[in-house]
Amino acid sequence: YPQAFVDVVKAKFKGLRNVKIEVLDMRDIQKLGMGALEGVGKGSINDPRLLVIQYTGADKKDQPIALVGKGITFDTGGISLKQNTGMWAMKSDLSGAAAVAGTLYAAAQRGAAINLVGLMPLAENMPSQDAIRPGDVLETMKGVSIEIMSTDAEGRLILSDAVHYAQVEFKPRMLLNIATLTGSAARALSDEYAALITRDFELSTQMMGVGERSGEHVWPLPLHPNHFEQIKSPIADIKNSGAGNPGASIGAAVVGTFIDEDLPWVHLDIAGVDWLDSDIDVAPKGSQGWGVRFMDQLVREQVK
Repeated sequence: YPQAFVDVVKAKFKGLRNVKIEVLDMRDIQKLGMGALEGVGKGSINDPRLLVIQYTGADKKDQPIALVGKGITFDTGGISLKQNTGMWAMKSDLSGAAAVAGTLYAAAQRGAAINLVGLMPLAENMPSQDAIRPGDVLETMKGVSIEIMSTDAEGRLILSDAVHYAQVEFKPRMLLNIATLTGSAARALSDEYAALITRDFELSTQMMGVGERSGEHVWPLPLHPNHFEQIKSPIADIKNSGAGNPGASIGAAVVGTFIDEDLPWVHLDIAGVDWLDSDIDVAPKGSQGWGVRFMDQLVREQVK
């Protein structure tokens, strides 16, 4: 559950230099108006959290790179309940957040000459009398309202508040978000590639190079202006799903609504690559920590 994730990560980082850890609890989340993060966590007896780790390895005036990882500590689907088949694997729906924590840990351990901030929105998506329902409208920190079409499209909700907070609070020079977001990405790319979505194809090709060099491969999927049109809602600003076939791109468009258009932004959908059914040369079966090598390589190449 969210606080358990926080406790494990804080213990891991204990004693590392140039690290500052902040934990936003439910009161902070409500005070900041993070209605999307709050909403996803409302169905659980375990309150949501936003875990923020700052690593300052360069001049404090240097803009950081922001890494934002989806941390659904367990995903039942909420009121839009998943089928039981395979639901046990939803303990790994925090893989994006775990990879962000791992990347910050690697950078801090080696004393990388760069500034990083890792943001991990954490929630448990459960069905209960308090849970959000399809048809509800949530107000986000940015002020953009979201109509809930499916409570099982919850990752993009918690990311929406987290990426906005990252930009307001830390003014990064680049933002990367990583999430086990859509079955669509897994169906399109299987377990060979993570889905890569950006607004800039040149940036996509650069990220493909990072994937080649890190051994964690990515492949671009499109983000068309029409995807942003498709998510418009008749009763809110946008809707969180139910906008047609290109599910991975629609998920990215929801998150992209909360990203400054001038900010270099990388969206990684790792739904097809985070879990291994059998051992590979560099990881045992189970959750393989996909994204740590990719983001660590990106960090190394971004050191000025």
